[in-house]
Amino acid sequence: MSSTAGAITIRPVERSDLAAVADMIARLADHVRPGFTPGADEASLARYGPTGLGLFEAVIATREDVPVGMCLYTYAFSGWRGRPGVFVEDLYVADAARGTGLGRALLAAVIAREAPRGCCFLKLQVDKSNAAAHAFYDRLGFAPEAHDDTLLLEEDGLRAIVGGE
Repeated sequence: MSSTAGAITIRPVERSDLAAVADMIARLADHVRPGFTPGADEASLARYGPTGLGLFEAVIATREDVPVGMCLYTYAFSGWRGRPGVFVEDLYVADAARGTGLGRALLAAVIAREAPRGCCFLKLQVDKSNAAAHAFYDRLGFAPEAHDDTLLLEEDGLRAIVGGE
């Protein structure tokens, strides 16, 4: 997207953006599960993100230096495809920017950014209750993977496996 006055600019997240990213994650969480407080804060984003350990990447969208959206993602490698891809963890667009094409532009920016690394697919999960997000992803051509179920093991389970319990 363009960087002209009033236009939206999408760029990689920098250290100075992390408070805004944490705020957008909190807004996304409240949108999907009102009252829920996510664990991500500026400190955890700094530690684990592109300015720290590099365990995730992110792009931010701004209009006249005001954050209006972001996409936080990690990498995935598909043994079936023999190639890497992108797993979108969080995609957020501010209410005032919804319906403008910004969500699609954020995904396009991630795809363009990661194509040189050979990334050939984009995967994500959508909260079952988020009808607007489902409609958005449907319009873009995303389809559920009928052959997979999402399974999750939290910290206590991780400790049990490591400890042999």
